[in-house]
Amino acid sequence: MNTFNLSILAPERKLLQDEPIQSLIITTVEGEIEVLPGHADMISTLDTGRFVYTSSKSVKVVGVISTGFLNIENGTVKVIAETIELAGEIDKVRAKHAQAKAEKMLSEAGLDEHAFKKYQLKLQRSIIRQSIDN
Repeated sequence: MNTFNLSILAPERKLLQDEPIQSLIITTVEGEIEVLPGHADMISTLDTGRFVYTSSKSVKVVGVISTGFLNIENGTVKVIAETIELAGEIDKVRAKHAQAKAEKMLSEAGLDEHAFKKYQLKLQRSIIRQSIDN
């Protein structure tokens, strides 16, 4: 079975460090991509979205990242994300409340461009978090 080493890091936690992985699906700004052993070297900006990786023992792990960077080089994949949440860590009720608050803020007139973008991202993050199956 072919594998590659995966590291997933964020300021508040190190999820994986050079773990052998069979595959990775992750959301870039260009859309979702799948990384398999032998993938071409590349660097990409990550978008808020889901990630799914399959370990060398065929265990599938699902989670959400909030923006970051992906670096594939010489058979090693590094994900550096703003935040990382595994599916089992997501509080769906809290995500639903965050969605309602973001929608309310976005419906109000007078938001400057920075505040509008901030609440757009909060809305996107809350919807993605609710869509992840535990």
